[in-house]
Amino acid sequence: MKISTKVEFGIIAMIDIAIYSENHETDTVDSIAKRQNISGKYLEQILTVLRQAKLIRGLKGSKGGYVITRPADKITLKEIIDALDLTILSCADFSTQYDSLLFKTVDVYVWDKMTDFMQEYAKQLTLAQLVDHYRQAVDESQEQLMYYI
Repeated sequence: MKISTKVEFGIIAMIDIAIYSENHETDTVDSIAKRQNISGKYLEQILTVLRQAKLIRGLKGSKGGYVITRPADKITLKEIIDALDLTILSCADFSTQYDSLLFKTVDVYVWDKMTDFMQEYAKQLTLAQLVDHYRQAVDESQEQLMYYI
C-alpha cells in the first residue's frame, strides 16, 4: 500500500484546522506550515483541493485563513482521503503485464479485501476522533515531560 504525502499532509492540515476552528478562529497556511513543518507552497496546493472538496473554507481579510465547513464529528477520514486521492498499489498494476492466476488471486483476496477494510474504517473515523486522539497524545507527552522535570 502506498499513501502519498499529499494525503498524509492533508489529514494533518485538517486536524490542525479543526483544532483552531473550534474557537471560531481561522488557521493560516503560514501557521499550519510552521507548526507542522510542511512546505507552505505544497500546503497551499493541498488546501486548494480540500477547499474544492468543500471540507474547508477560506476567509479573506486581516483575520483570514481557513476553517472547516462542518463540525469535525461530521467529517470522515474517508472524505478527506477521497478528496486527496488515496493510491493503493496492488497486483492489479501488474496483472496486465503478468497474466497469471496467482497475481489475480492475490489481487482479489488480499488487495481488494484490504482496500475494502480500509474504506470501511475510514468511513467510521471522524475528524473529531482524530483531534481527540491527538489531544490525548499531547496530554500524555506533557505528563511524561513533567515526570522528568
